[in-house]
Amino acid sequence: MTHSSVSMRISREAVEFLIERNGEPSWVRDIRLRAWGAFEQLPMPTPRDEEWRRTDLKAFRLSDYAPLSLPSYDGVPSVEALPDELQRFLHPGAEENNVAGLLVHHGAKAVYRWLSEEAESKGVIFTDMATALREHADLLDGRLHQLIPPNETKFVALHAALMNAGAFVYVPPKVRLELPLHLFFWLDTERSSLFDHLLIIADKESEVVVMAHYASPQGEFSALSSGAVEIFAEPGSRVYFISLQEWGEKVYDFHFVRANIRQDAYMRWVLTAFGGKLWRINCHSKLVEPGASTDMLGMSVGAGIQQFDHHTFQEHVAPQCKSDLLFKVVLMDRASSIYRGLIKVHKNAQGTDAYQANRNLLLSPKAKADSMPLLEIEANEVRCTHGATIGRVDELQMFYLMSRGLSRRQAEKILVDGFLRPVIDKVPIQWFGDKMQALLDAKMLAEAKRLGYA
Repeated sequence: MTHSSVSMRISREAVEFLIERNGEPSWVRDIRLRAWGAFEQLPMPTPRDEEWRRTDLKAFRLSDYAPLSLPSYDGVPSVEALPDELQRFLHPGAEENNVAGLLVHHGAKAVYRWLSEEAESKGVIFTDMATALREHADLLDGRLHQLIPPNETKFVALHAALMNAGAFVYVPPKVRLELPLHLFFWLDTERSSLFDHLLIIADKESEVVVMAHYASPQGEFSALSSGAVEIFAEPGSRVYFISLQEWGEKVYDFHFVRANIRQDAYMRWVLTAFGGKLWRINCHSKLVEPGASTDMLGMSVGAGIQQFDHHTFQEHVAPQCKSDLLFKVVLMDRASSIYRGLIKVHKNAQGTDAYQANRNLLLSPKAKADSMPLLEIEANEVRCTHGATIGRVDELQMFYLMSRGLSRRQAEKILVDGFLRPVIDKVPIQWFGDKMQALLDAKMLAEAKRLGYA
């Protein structure tokens, strides 16, 4: 199966092409055009901007990328009918037994969708964004880009103007899905772009696990990804959002994920990254009513010259809310990481309980990590703590393990596994956590071979 890419550059022409292609409501068209106007006016970030001063964009040029790519085939009736390279990630025959729904994107086209009869009978909506804007516009109107304003930054504006993929999830009141909803995005056209938008609404006292998996050909594959996730956790709901990123080594990814968490609702993020040249994630949990709580977890494993930028925001607006953040990073070779996190407690948010931790493990003397945990507290009856560590493998622990007959690679792997286990254990779906562990094992083995001690 061959692929085609729209023969145009990132431009207003591309925006108008998407509007016409999708047949979207007029209010979506207005969002796109306003966003494009904001994109043209907003400057490209530079090291002079505080939040970008450690991010190297010298080699990045938007003009290098086409606004979308489309496979030359239409939707397929089963996972087995997908191209072989996609089936390798989806395990045909077993996937539907492990999920309540599966939605597959190939480039900017949704090529497969399945939702269990049980979930459908309960009123769950699980569909691609283009279909949702045609068939469920009333549910999206007022929600799409409510949490992520299109004019916020240049990359957000670009995403809003050129949104070319994504999904809409709606879980009705008191509906609890025991199995997860799985989103898979495959991007395999060189120098193409993915601008996916996920909008998730968990209504009152509902429960859902949404897993988003991003992949591309490995090696020197180059592309641009700029995704957004907006989650509305209504009163008493429980939402788990798990993401796994394994892009090729020359992919730039700018991701924005936000949740609005209401009374007694719970939100758990588990955001993991293994691939890409630059992966920049902005994660924001806004606790807007009493009793809201969130766990924010991240895991990045870098090698080569990869860079991971993590920007987190725990915003306590209402009293008696709780947030707990743990981002862990393992860096090999010349990889680098930046963490910048803010806990903000508004003046009425008495009784806040917030914790923030960033832990970095460096496996090479050339690897580098920077960490900037921040507090902004306007209330006086709160418990807020934060901390950051940046360190190398403990040579005494390595000596102890190797004295028991383990090779250096085996000893190092045991220490890294133990370091990252608190994040992987928080993945509520075991087989998805196993995928993350397998990627970690493969990455460490590749590095060991490069160093000659595999």
